Amino acid sequence: MNVNIVRIHAHIDALANFTATPGAGSTRLSFSSEYRAACDYLINVAESSGLSARFDAIGNLRIRLDGAQSNLPVVVVGSHIDTVIHGGNFDGILGVVSGLEILSTLVEENIQPIHPIEVVNFVEEEGTTFRCPLTGSKALTGQLDEDALKTLKDDDGRTFHEAAIAFGLDPSRLDEDRFYKDTIKSMLELHIEQGAVLESLGIPVGIVNDIAGSENYRIRLYGRANHAGTTPMSLRFDSLACAAECITLIERIARDPKRTNTVATVGRISCLPNAVNVIPASVEFSIDVRDTSEDRIEDASKEILHGIEAIAHQRNIRFEWELTAKSTPKPMSPSMVAELTVLSETAGIASHIMTSGALHDAAMMSDIAPTAMIFVPSKDGRSHTPKESTRYEDIEHGANLLLAAVLQQAGSN
Repeated sequence: MNVNIVRIHAHIDALANFTATPGAGSTRLSFSSEYRAACDYLINVAESSGLSARFDAIGNLRIRLDGAQSNLPVVVVGSHIDTVIHGGNFDGILGVVSGLEILSTLVEENIQPIHPIEVVNFVEEEGTTFRCPLTGSKALTGQLDEDALKTLKDDDGRTFHEAAIAFGLDPSRLDEDRFYKDTIKSMLELHIEQGAVLESLGIPVGIVNDIAGSENYRIRLYGRANHAGTTPMSLRFDSLACAAECITLIERIARDPKRTNTVATVGRISCLPNAVNVIPASVEFSIDVRDTSEDRIEDASKEILHGIEAIAHQRNIRFEWELTAKSTPKPMSPSMVAELTVLSETAGIASHIMTSGALHDAAMMSDIAPTAMIFVPSKDGRSHTPKESTRYEDIEHGANLLLAAVLQQAGSN
């Protein structure tokens, strides 16, 4: 039994149409009209296959195939369909579409699993809108409660909680929809690699054995606005020049040979008053530090913050920092990694055991259930860009491996 790759292709193409930036990649933010339309598309596909589909209390879309014993723990398959701005057509989408395809295939083949299977599209995985990556999976696993959702705000000051209500949801019922250890048997996520390892090796499938953790910071530097032409260089308090020196420091710390697995990124920056002829008064920028070791993350972050403080002090710039998000490194289930390895060998699919440098919903789910991830190659290692692409031959291998793993986890009559 195999998935229908033509149908997977059609679903991915269809979802790509639900974007706020036609012709410039996928921009589908949580609770947007594009997000609603994409979810409605998935709901229609699910219901036409005889599956049930619903939004839970905070906007996770959950598609379910009942098991022969409906009281047994659920096998979860999931990922996300929200995107970064001007993102690609595969990141997250592949995992949701492939999960839906697996349920459709089981229905068509008249196969009823013993355990229920639920495909979950986790809301706000990217954190693009409310600055909290993995919001949906964090909430479902108890790492965010309703009060926490009232503190997450978009650029207009609207909270996640308010946006969910406007979307027609009831966040007060979150506890009723939460996942608990005794209700989940296992979780599987298929995802594009978002890197170049598999492509460089010529291997169609990666089996993830651990997911890197991260710490995200918001840095604020306060200098003094002044005239760009009349203020001598020796009398300036230039927050942007300070930021430039800090960003160079961050790269230098992450490139230290002793930190072979550490990466650090400044991906977001804003400057006020942002005028051609005015010395910048203030700058705010983000820092993303990642590694598979929590100790190495903390060590790099501490050195970065101390370094920024020293630079700011030397330049007479006021410095503030805030930890905005934190995720600890997460090992995948050794037994499920071994199971995927055997299944790939049995199917004649070459695989490679590897680390995920990117965060995924599977990282949150691993706290409450045995969890595993399957990667398929990304062309040129690119993701979070309209250039994001994966060969459908590789997608077929990954989706068929996912199907085999889901059947093994859920059982069948």
